[in-house]
Amino acid sequence: MTESEVIPPPEYKTACGGKLKDPSKYPSAEYRGERVYFCTRACLRAFEQSPDAFMAREVEHPIHDEDEM
Repeated sequence: MTESEVIPPPEYKTACGGKLKDPSKYPSAEYRGERVYFCTRACLRAFEQSPDAFMAREVEHPIHDEDEM
């Protein structure tokens, strides 16, 4: 590798498309062999109820995490 070749840092995204800088701070789960990240525990719980429907955006993403209320 030469100095002109710069490898960008890996990009992590939430299930709903948000970008993450530090995925270790977010809940996650395995889905079809890949690690999927969630913006809140409420989204993770909704995913756990119906993973395929959640990933197909057929399940409404919770606005608030119940733990925060």
